[in-house]
Amino acid sequence: MNLDALIFVPALVGSVIFGFVFLLFASHYYLTVLEDTAAGAKEIPWQSEPVTDNFTKVFYLAWLIGVWAGPAYFIGRAFATGADAAWLRLAVPLLVMWVLYPVSQLSSLSASSVWVPMNLDVFTRLVQKPFVTITFFVLTLPVFALFGVAFKWAFLTVGNWPMLFVGVPLVVFAALLYARLLGRLAFALMFTKNLLKRKKKKPKPFDATPPASIDPPSEPVESYDPTPINTPLDGELMGYNVLIADDSPAPKKRVKAQIVDDEPSPLEASPRPVAEPATQRKRAKSDHPLDSARTWTDEDDDATPYGVNPSEVKDEERIPAEVMKPRADEMALLDRRDAPKPPKVVWSLELLAFLGQPGTISALVILSGLGVFSGVMVRVARAFDPTSGAD
Repeated sequence: MNLDALIFVPALVGSVIFGFVFLLFASHYYLTVLEDTAAGAKEIPWQSEPVTDNFTKVFYLAWLIGVWAGPAYFIGRAFATGADAAWLRLAVPLLVMWVLYPVSQLSSLSASSVWVPMNLDVFTRLVQKPFVTITFFVLTLPVFALFGVAFKWAFLTVGNWPMLFVGVPLVVFAALLYARLLGRLAFALMFTKNLLKRKKKKPKPFDATPPASIDPPSEPVESYDPTPINTPLDGELMGYNVLIADDSPAPKKRVKAQIVDDEPSPLEASPRPVAEPATQRKRAKSDHPLDSARTWTDEDDDATPYGVNPSEVKDEERIPAEVMKPRADEMALLDRRDAPKPPKVVWSLELLAFLGQPGTISALVILSGLGVFSGVMVRVARAFDPTSGAD
C-alpha cells in the first residue's frame, strides 16, 4: 500500500501555512529596516506590532517583486536551455531583479501611492547622484548572489538536509542587508531636486485702474412725451418729465430738533429768574478723562464719578514664568534640530551596526525558525510527491 499521498497532502498544506507566515514576518522586518533607514535612522527602532497590521505588506511586496519576477523568469528560461543550465536559469532572473527591482521600490516610496511601480522622478534623482547609484549596485550584487545561492540551498535542493539549516539564515541575512542598503540610497536621494516638478506661476498684481474701453458715466437723460392724452373725465392730459432709474435721489435736508419752552401759567405771570437748562449748566472743570465725556443732569448735582485705581495684581503673579518660557523640547521642534541632514559619507561601515541590535538579532532568529519549518515542509512534500515517482 502506497502512503505517499497521505503524507504529501499534510506536508503540502503545512508548507503553504508556514510559508505564508514566514513571508508575513519577513515582509514586516524587511520594510521596517527599509523605511527607517530611508528616514535617516542610524539604528532601527524595533517595535512590536500585531500580526494583523502586517497582513497587507505581503501583497504589497508580492506586487512589486511580481512586476519583474515574471518577465525575469521567462528571460532566464530563454537564455538557459538544457539540463546543465540550472544555475544559469537562476542567475539570469536574479540579474534582472538586481537592476529593475530597486527602481520599483524607490518609485513606490516617492510616489503618491505605494502601489505605483514606476515613477520617472526616480531616474532624474539617480542621475543627480551617479557615484552613489553605481556604488549601490556594486554593493548589492554580492548580496543578490548570496540570496540566490542560499535560496537554492534552502528551498530548491532535494535531500541534503544540512543545506537547509545553512541556507535559511543566509536568506534572511541577505534580505535585511539589502533593505539596509536600499534604504540608504533612498535617504541620499531625498536631498536631490525634483526636476520634473512644474513651477507655479506667480499671480499677476491686481491693477485697480479701469480699462480705457469703459466709457465715463453720462449725464442723466430726461424723457419727455409732449403728446396729450384724451380722457373722458379730465380732458387732455399733457405728458411730464420722467427721470431714468439710475438717477441718484436728491439729498434730503437734515432736520434739526429745537427745544420750545412751555408758556408760563397765569400764577407764574410775575417775573422771576428763568432757570438755566440742565444741559447748559457749567460745572467746575475736572482733569479726569471721564468727566469730559459725560452729560450732566439735575440728578447728578451731588454725584461724583468713581475713581479708577490701578490693578493690584502684578503681571508676574498672573502669568507664571514657566508658561511664558518654552521648554527645551518645544524649542527643538521649532528650530527643527532633529530634522535629517544630508549624509557626508553615504556608504560606511556604520550601516552594519544595526546587525548588533537586540531587535535585529531577534528578527534573524524568528525568521530563521519560520523559514526552517517551511523548508522542512517543502522537502517532505517533494519527497512524497506521488507525481514525481519517488519511493
